[in-house]
Amino acid sequence: MERIIYIHKTKFKFILLLILANGFSVRGQNFPSPSPQPSLTFHQREVLDNTTGLSLEWNLSLESKTILFTIETLRGTAEGHYVALGLTKKGRVEQGADVVLTGIGSNSRPFVNDMVALNGRTVVQDRNQSWILIESRRLASGGGRITIQRGFDACDEQDMPFNTDLIHLVWGYGTSYSNSALEEISWQSGSRPIYFLDPIVVPPPPQNGEKLDSFRISRRMLVPARHTSYWCSMHKLNLTLNAKHHIVGFAPYFPTELGRKHVHHQVIYRCIAPPGSDPEKLFESFVNQPGEECYINNNTQLPRPYCGEHLHEYAVGGKDVPFTDNVGFAFGGGSSPVQYFFYETHYDNPEVRDDLYLETGVDFVYSSRLKENEGGILLVGHNIFGQWVMPPMTTEFDIAGHCNPTCTQTMFPPEGVEVLATRLHGHLNSRRVRIKHFRNGKELPWIQNDDNYDFNFQQWRWLFNPVKLLPGDQITVQCGYDNTWRNDSSATVSGFSTRDEMCVGWFLVSKRLPHALCMSEYKTEKTLARFGIQNMTWDVDLHDRIIHSATNSQNVGLTFTRLVTNDLGNYTLEQRRALEDEQLYTEHYQSCPNFVSGGRIHYYSSLIQQELPVGVEPILPEGFRDARVSDKTIIMPGISSVVRYPKEVPEYVPPSSCPTPGSGGTREGYGGGQTRMIRMSIASGRDEVVPAIKKRGGRVNSPIDYSFRERKFRLGWI
Repeated sequence: MERIIYIHKTKFKFILLLILANGFSVRGQNFPSPSPQPSLTFHQREVLDNTTGLSLEWNLSLESKTILFTIETLRGTAEGHYVALGLTKKGRVEQGADVVLTGIGSNSRPFVNDMVALNGRTVVQDRNQSWILIESRRLASGGGRITIQRGFDACDEQDMPFNTDLIHLVWGYGTSYSNSALEEISWQSGSRPIYFLDPIVVPPPPQNGEKLDSFRISRRMLVPARHTSYWCSMHKLNLTLNAKHHIVGFAPYFPTELGRKHVHHQVIYRCIAPPGSDPEKLFESFVNQPGEECYINNNTQLPRPYCGEHLHEYAVGGKDVPFTDNVGFAFGGGSSPVQYFFYETHYDNPEVRDDLYLETGVDFVYSSRLKENEGGILLVGHNIFGQWVMPPMTTEFDIAGHCNPTCTQTMFPPEGVEVLATRLHGHLNSRRVRIKHFRNGKELPWIQNDDNYDFNFQQWRWLFNPVKLLPGDQITVQCGYDNTWRNDSSATVSGFSTRDEMCVGWFLVSKRLPHALCMSEYKTEKTLARFGIQNMTWDVDLHDRIIHSATNSQNVGLTFTRLVTNDLGNYTLEQRRALEDEQLYTEHYQSCPNFVSGGRIHYYSSLIQQELPVGVEPILPEGFRDARVSDKTIIMPGISSVVRYPKEVPEYVPPSSCPTPGSGGTREGYGGGQTRMIRMSIASGRDEVVPAIKKRGGRVNSPIDYSFRERKFRLGWI
């Protein structure tokens, strides 16, 4: 295996492309929306089809809560043409899907029709026409450019709302259109996942002698022949930077699609030697070594306790991440020109191939111009070691992880920190991820939310308005799961593998914090007691725990997942909900370990340029000192306190611009997460009519009744 760090003199492709994006123009209407974060814009463009030149530009106004689409095609005929755009949840047009049809008719006049799908091909006019034609023109090539507008929420159940949820855009194109109430659409293959209300970063050109450069940390290795591997290795960067610089962006490096396909996530950490220690003596001997399994490892050699500061995090589908112009990560300067990094990669190898020789890595861009804020990355959610379970064939099942007031009081300076961007993370069963924010007995607006989470599209999402976190706040990451899609009818357990589950959120914040993570976990001893497990250990090849001792001797030798599947498979709906409530609402263990956890704390004066809150000392829980994670570990080292879900706090309800039922009034805002759902019955998958009772977490379960020309049918947004 080769360990590689490249120094590049050329600037990143994504920065150049985004600078060019400043040249976009939307005809017809201007939507000025100055952001508290510089270099953010809502104005974006996607080329959907290179053959026809079909593209979609959009912009939006937070003030009027409207979105503007500009659809352009380079091809057409004298008889006219149409473009169909489907706003879907899963990337396919099904019964009830929201469709907009626009184009130029045979009379050379533009049109726009709001439609609803009867099936995968047939669409019918919506009872309410929500889209407005703003501008159109025919192009010399025969195509056309049409601008249309709609409110974020059309207050119509037949229209997909534009909120913080992911939308999968599908499209179709045709050269003849009858402009009738019923149309047949030929949809193109593929879809485009889009967060329409998320801004993107357009970095400004270099300013006043500012110098941009880049470096790469990468690895070539033969991936172990097992379905899941977490591999860690030490890297050195010999780059003399006498003055401090700021990292201003990062991007995944995959020279082949094979590498992208088999990497679930990757993280780069900065390694920091304790005060008075020589970094080279501490880290050098591990550079250019093969590396090792990261977490459950009885023979670990790498000095991971000193490599806890996150500098980069990527997961499936992630794109390049240029930073806004007000934040950077510290890089260079200091007493030593040599810098050390710790590279963690989750390789996903479901076919258990023994011939996967992959090169993967991360590209960083850094600037000589220091930004206003020296930021960092914080991880919040449910600990991976804490063992929670979910019965097979279950939907609408929630888990949460917390960062409690005790931890935030220790972690954050008196003035607090701002969350500038987030990335949500769950696995294949995840359907919703929400970051909640509590202060002084009140739930504040969600920091981030996606009720249509897609494992294959995990992005860093910039906040147009940064969210302030203060000492004493509680942060809760809540995830909703559905495992009814699984063919093997197995239970779901928390764990490292893609087939297991996680519930975490990554925060890019405005301060360089002394803590790498803040997480809670359901008490694993309760899980062991529930299943009569007395002893179990980790098997790295199976990536599961093996039962060695149990009250029922027939369970000895089973994997933890198999035992859970056997025991929970016959749970009634009431038992499933009781299990969910037990794991969601009862007391969790809480941990917020420091960057440097091997019994030596890096003081703020040497690690970061900020002061501790008065009277507050950095916490290093006794259990975390010199802790090693072994195959017997079932609880995260470093437990410092306990935490509960603040169930008694009145739940935050996102504002809506639609009339409040029964009042005739409106509640202003664009909100999100108002997903309309039908709960599926546990075993059969049949629709189960459920009263419209909101559970903690903002879920509404209600049937939707549609009528089209005397034809009635019932739909569920799933």
